[in-house]
Parts: sequence; C-alpha cells; structure tokens
Amino acid sequence: MIRKCLLIWTLGTLLVAGSGQAVPEPSLVPKSWELKFRYRDPERIAVMLPGRSEPVVYWYMLYTVENDTDEARDFYPTFTIVTDTLNVVESEIGVSPEAFRAIKRRWEDPLLLPPSQINGKLLIGEDRAKRGVAIWPDFDPQAREFTIYVTGLSGETTRIANPAFDAGKPVGPRNPRVFILRKTLELPYRLPGGAEERARAVPERLSREPRWVMR
Repeated sequence: MIRKCLLIWTLGTLLVAGSGQAVPEPSLVPKSWELKFRYRDPERIAVMLPGRSEPVVYWYMLYTVENDTDEARDFYPTFTIVTDTLNVVESEIGVSPEAFRAIKRRWEDPLLLPPSQINGKLLIGEDRAKRGVAIWPDFDPQAREFTIYVTGLSGETTRIANPAFDAGKPVGPRNPRVFILRKTLELPYRLPGGAEERARAVPERLSREPRWVMR
C-alpha cells in the first residue's frame, strides 16, 4: 500500500508538470523549521541472511540529523529512490534486520540507530543529534541513474490541484482532489558501467550540492 501511494505521489508530480501547471519551488527564504542534515553517499552491501544460500544485496546511506531550531521537532523521515527507469523504492520496505546489523558491524559505530528507533522527538542541540541509516533493497539492474528524495527535514508544505481529478469518482488516494507537496531534499546519482558491473559500481554525484524541491 505504501509503495502504491509513493507511485501515485510520483505520478502526481509528473501529471502536474505535464499539465503545464508550474510545479512550486521551495521558498528562497525558509518559511518553516528546517533540520541540519549531513550524509555520506550511498553504498552497496551484500548480506547473508538465514536460510539463504546467496547473499542479498542492499543499498544504504549513513546520515546525521541535528535540530538547530528553536524547539523540539518530530522527526519521521522518508527516504525514497526513484531510478531513471521509474523504479520507485522506499527504504526499509522488504529489508531484513540483518542488513542493519551488517552495516553497524562494517562501520563499528555504537551510536548508529536502526530506522525503527530514530523516529520520534529530536531535541535541540548538537549533542542531541542522531546518527541513522536509510536502507533499500537492490533496485532495477538496468538503471543507470537514480535520485534519493529525503522528506521530514522541513515543515514547509504547499497544496496544488490535481489536474487529473475526476469529480465523478470518490475522493481518495487514487483520486485526490489536491496533492500536498513537502519540501524535500533531492540527491541525484549516476551508476557507471553496465548491469554486469553493478557489484563494483560506486555511485557518482550528479551535482555538487543537494537541491531542495517540492514533492
């Protein structure tokens, strides 16, 4: 259900762009709270799971989030990969707990929190920052580029009309009257080489600086 909603959300943004309706841009001057987010580029890891004869491949991204606003904030992030082949992959869906344990062993970081524990109140201050990891199952081997979208770092939102809304059908997730767009961090990457070289491919950034978008 979550994956279907993400696909509708992604297609909704494409519908708005295709309709000629301008897709809103984030405010040049932040008009809501915003968390400080630092991250490492995504990496690949192969994990042996109980009962499996072959390792299972995951992708992960380590990050630190800090609240330097004026009050405690609810931190419930989402990390979504969208490939150039329109494969939409949400973090933690279909991911074994063994993946987190393998990543924690690799980095030997006792303060690294699993995704299920990093959610919740984020208190003010550098000393209250949290270290987390987003983990995705392996995605389309034909993909040559992918973009990571991170939401939950800002309180800025906007509402736009759904150009494909059908007034003759019930309003719901498949037929929303409006889309609520959230200020989202966009991180684009390229995977060099072909599918046969995927095991050795190191993602390359497509831009020096991350970009904020409404999505």
